[in-house]
Amino acid sequence: MAQILESISVPPVISKEECIYCYQSPYNDVTLNELTCSPRHSLNVCLHCFQSVCGRHLALHYQVVLNVTSSAHSTYFNLAKVKKPEDRAEQDIKNKKIKLRVVEKSEDEIYENLWSLGEFDETTLSLQSLCTSKDANLSDSVISKANQILSSKSQDMVDQTSSWELTIKPCPHVDNFQPPRLELTKQAGSACTDCGLSGNLWLCLHCGNVGCGRNQVGVEGHSHALKHYESNPTHPIAVKLGSLSKNASDLYCYSCDDETKFEDQRPFMIALKSYGINLEDKMASEKTLVELQVEQNMNWDFQMTDSAGKDLLKLKPNQEHGCGLINLGNSCYLNSVLQCLFNGGVKAWSLRGLGQDFPQDVVYPTNNLTCQLIKLNNAMKVEPERYPEGIRPKSFKKCVGQSHQEFSSERQQDAMEFLGYFVDVLDKNMFKNGFNPNDLMKFAMEDRLQCVNCGKVKYSSEAAESIQLPMPENDDPQDLVQIITQYFSGEEVEFTCPHCKTLVKAIKKPAFNTYPNTLVVTPARIRPINWVPVKTSNELSLPGLQNSNETLDISQFGSEGFDPTKEELMPEDENDTRFVPNPTAASQLAEMGFQPNGISRALFSTGNSDAESAMEWLFQHVEDPDLNEPFEPPKSSNSATGDTLKVNPELLDNMTAMGLDQKLSLKALVLNKGDVNRSVEWVFNNMDDDGELPQGPTVRNPKDYGHRTPEPYELTGIICHKGNSVHSGHYVAFIRQVVDNEKKWVLYNDEKIVVAVPENFEEMKKNGYIYLYSRI
Repeated sequence: MAQILESISVPPVISKEECIYCYQSPYNDVTLNELTCSPRHSLNVCLHCFQSVCGRHLALHYQVVLNVTSSAHSTYFNLAKVKKPEDRAEQDIKNKKIKLRVVEKSEDEIYENLWSLGEFDETTLSLQSLCTSKDANLSDSVISKANQILSSKSQDMVDQTSSWELTIKPCPHVDNFQPPRLELTKQAGSACTDCGLSGNLWLCLHCGNVGCGRNQVGVEGHSHALKHYESNPTHPIAVKLGSLSKNASDLYCYSCDDETKFEDQRPFMIALKSYGINLEDKMASEKTLVELQVEQNMNWDFQMTDSAGKDLLKLKPNQEHGCGLINLGNSCYLNSVLQCLFNGGVKAWSLRGLGQDFPQDVVYPTNNLTCQLIKLNNAMKVEPERYPEGIRPKSFKKCVGQSHQEFSSERQQDAMEFLGYFVDVLDKNMFKNGFNPNDLMKFAMEDRLQCVNCGKVKYSSEAAESIQLPMPENDDPQDLVQIITQYFSGEEVEFTCPHCKTLVKAIKKPAFNTYPNTLVVTPARIRPINWVPVKTSNELSLPGLQNSNETLDISQFGSEGFDPTKEELMPEDENDTRFVPNPTAASQLAEMGFQPNGISRALFSTGNSDAESAMEWLFQHVEDPDLNEPFEPPKSSNSATGDTLKVNPELLDNMTAMGLDQKLSLKALVLNKGDVNRSVEWVFNNMDDDGELPQGPTVRNPKDYGHRTPEPYELTGIICHKGNSVHSGHYVAFIRQVVDNEKKWVLYNDEKIVVAVPENFEEMKKNGYIYLYSRI
């Protein structure tokens, strides 16, 4: 036994949070004194490859390794964690203020470890114990090696920083802020100058006015600070007096309608001193905006109680409703999208075709997309009853987002962008041939372009996965059917007519060539206010919300096609495939301060139609690292090979000189667009990959997607976002399901699954971000 352990070199990082094939963890919600038998939950750390497997999948791991490497991984370190008894001090910790950050607490403060050393028996397909942590005669070498395994860093801790906080950035008004002149200063008051309120007070940094804030999360306020700004539009910056301390403060820009901060603290300190405030003597006396926001997000719970104050009906995990998804710190956007896909928001979407069994040739399933999808599907649809507390989709998120800078981060993301990204990943890597569940959302969208000058027309058709509806720039209630009607009525654009040979006005009008199984509708709730993207919350009336028998009719928006008796086609333009940015829109965007490459990229992505659409796209992609990189529009080609697969030979030589496989290095450079650092990381994370370069996808006619004839559509899913900042807030999903033989809305709020109540309807109208209508 000692010889086995002494020959092992323990790595500094071991993934010992969950099984590589399922979501079994080593954590037990009982104390050692409460145990009457072996712990229910434990993991077996393979002492050959240091992957963790549960008892159910121990034989699978052993057999896969044997198949691939012809070697036996037979020795395992079994680990179970049980809770330490709580004392009063620990109970007090739970009652402290919540902050918008995830601070890792040492597991040693919460759990104690029970371990044993075992050897896999091929006959019984189980682990035979060699020794346990309770044995009294353990040698020092065995104890030392066991402690090394226990004290090694967890993979989660390495993947995620020890603390995540909401990122607050300076705004232009802070950058241009000038501290008040000394002769204008006055002592800051201790009550609102308008109503006398003594709490929730905001100090105008421009003039020293003290006004109360907004009424939110049970904090009284009458918005007099906001009204002061509305009367004095050159005074946008205010600080919350109760938040002031030596190390922190709440700063708000009313013009940008968002939190902000001073990069250089000197102007801020000068302004505060002008009003008699010394931060050295201050201590925060009220909850910060961050703390209030988390309280709101956690209590957002989208009305987790009914009008009588009773808890909503909680649904147990099963194959109909799936299981909950635990928030990883900022992954509610991912959770809401996955729930809608797996649990009926997109009707009939399923990964059933992948099967339940894992590939027998993948030793490291954590880095394999197929394995991660099977693992996720097994938990959500095959055996959700195993996870009454929900699952942590950590390995799935890491695997699916590893090639994307934003989706591999811990930051809040846009749910619609993730849906598009996830669909694209599956299309390219999983469903090149055969049935593709993503096709349920695809359809052919026609664009009819008619020159106002000569009257000639041009028809084009392309595959689409959603329709994004512009919202009127006001805060009035809106009607979804009216907005859809307006969208399909067309718009006036500028383009170079191949017949008129000049820049002319044209009417561009979309229409359905085919109709999808599920129509994804996204109202454009992100609106630029003073050049800052702000999310609006117009109330949106929509068919089928309260009455499941009410449907959406889109038959009137179908294409009538080219009519040769009434229309004449434009001549083909020899340079039609060459993208030329709309000069009028490009000029307008340049005046706003956007860069030429970003402008071209935005216009190309929005159909080269107008500045407004491109500007919305720019705001949504402002943090993309390649936004202002040189832009070359994709060539019209049916192949994904060719130029896209060419790499710098020097970079390839550098990687092979490091001892990396040439085939894997080539693929890594292709997938990561020549980024050596990310390519090297990709190789290390994908040692099992076959190195085959991606083949060009079979180009399908857009009209192959969807149905030729229209049918009524019922509302089956809604993804809601609460919060007025695009960088924060909280996502949940509502899915219409059968509960007790009746169609009801089911709310998926991370790990919580409950039956929604009528009080939720207002939130669904105001905060609906993605609406899913499925064909009846």
